[in-house]
Amino acid sequence: MGTPATGELRKLAHGGFEARIRVDAQGTRKGFALAAVVGETAARERCRAMAVMASRLRAAGQDAKTEDLLKMAATEREGSAFDAVIAAVDLLCGGKTTPTGKLLAPTSVKQLGEEWRSGELHRRFRDHVATKKEKSVTRDEEFARLYVDKHIGAHAVADITLDHCELVMAAIPPVKSAALRRGVAQYLRRVLQMAVYPLRLRAMNPIPRGWLPRASAEKAKECLYPDEDRALLACTDVPMIRRLFFGMAAREGGRTEEQSSLVWGDIDLERGRISLDENKTDDPRDWQLDAGVWRALVIWKERFCPDAKPSDVVFVEQGVPINVNRMAYHLRRDLKKAGVTREKLFESSATRRPIRAHDLRATFVTIALATGRTETWVSDRTGHKSSTMINRYRRKARGWNLGTLDPLDTAIPELSVPRECPIEDESRVLGMQVDNTIALETRDAVEFGLLNPHLNIAFTSSPCALRVVV
Repeated sequence: MGTPATGELRKLAHGGFEARIRVDAQGTRKGFALAAVVGETAARERCRAMAVMASRLRAAGQDAKTEDLLKMAATEREGSAFDAVIAAVDLLCGGKTTPTGKLLAPTSVKQLGEEWRSGELHRRFRDHVATKKEKSVTRDEEFARLYVDKHIGAHAVADITLDHCELVMAAIPPVKSAALRRGVAQYLRRVLQMAVYPLRLRAMNPIPRGWLPRASAEKAKECLYPDEDRALLACTDVPMIRRLFFGMAAREGGRTEEQSSLVWGDIDLERGRISLDENKTDDPRDWQLDAGVWRALVIWKERFCPDAKPSDVVFVEQGVPINVNRMAYHLRRDLKKAGVTREKLFESSATRRPIRAHDLRATFVTIALATGRTETWVSDRTGHKSSTMINRYRRKARGWNLGTLDPLDTAIPELSVPRECPIEDESRVLGMQVDNTIALETRDAVEFGLLNPHLNIAFTSSPCALRVVV
């Protein structure tokens, strides 16, 4: 009878322990830092358990899986996490299945959901589990807490059946919207799908094709008219940071959550370009800002946050990043405060929803299409992935006869109020008088244009191309 495998325990310089284990039939030994145990006794017990695992896997001809499983065994805490690794070894050695070498510890519906929302699943399965945006994490936490975990959260994901899923859906109050019901079902399906792969905790997803509740019929939505946008941005009773936020959204078409998370490093104020490397669709994009938005951001930074670092958030309210969770409420209240009374903006019915901050994208797309911008030009800014989404706005755009929005820097009174002229002498002028024009630096061009409204000022494409007729 052979000697039981024990492995070799070594004490590391920093005070921890390492288990030296034979990982294949050729006798190769590798070290595994025991990050999840405290004390020499626990470390020796874990080392012995890992050596037994390796011995069993070699005997079963599963050398290819040994190193990955031992890495997990070295880092998982005692309890359900470590038990899951042992279960994986049992299954491999019993020939029942071949789980991935990265089997995760959580086995209950609640545990698996928490690991997903926290980003742990993405860290371990980067190629198969995408990162979750903050907004979707908040929404999914609500789905889990209110509708899923209270009914089946303690159940092992391997034991969940379609009946369990039906129980969750049946417990949702009938007054809740179709969109919420569909959201809960999508959350549950995704959790169970991850249990199938990449976790391999079960063979198949119990939710069949067609089980998700149908999406609710699309409700009519509204966009802002130019005169309403003008009234809102001119209303000094509304905090200026919100007016700047609303104005940029209507002129650039970005998603609310994308714009709220902008930092100064995302905006090239010298060239008037914006870059979104992280966004909802994980499709990095960049584009040239509208000239009025560019000038507004230049002035906003120089006058109100001159010491902002590249990592600082652009839209900050009293030192706190602007809260987008209440932005729809603020927009409707601010419109009323500005004297905007069009009923359709505030109507909530079975066929129409009141305006949201997200609907400022509709203003942008409608005006862009009405003024001849191409679908590509629009999608470069909005991030729409299909023509179907953009085509929703074409009907309104075809009948649009209300003109365009005012430049953002002149629409917000506080940004158009002049201060001392920064052009102190001719040393800041890049070009001398040529054909009755003067070329100025970007920063000077913005200020000079604001301070000299009596001059005939023309922008060819951006503040860099300012031409002042002298």
